[in-house]
Amino acid sequence: MVWMIILNILMNDGSLYTDVHFPNDPKYNNEKDCNEAGQALVDQKQLEIGTNAGKTYFICRAITPDEIKAATGKAGTNT
Repeated sequence: MVWMIILNILMNDGSLYTDVHFPNDPKYNNEKDCNEAGQALVDQKQLEIGTNAGKTYFICRAITPDEIKAATGKAGTNT
């Protein structure tokens, strides 16, 4: 299972930007570290864009090897 951070930046003009971040080291591949890193990313990005320009959010999600295989397999198949 791989934990990933999905970072969303919703600007006041309605535009939405999304980044996905994965752990650089297997020892940080857990829900606790994902949430801590996600909060740090949100805080950093919010400072960059300012509080009057938009709002940043994150979610941590685990993806299984089967889900990775399905997402990266041949189009139209589950392989």
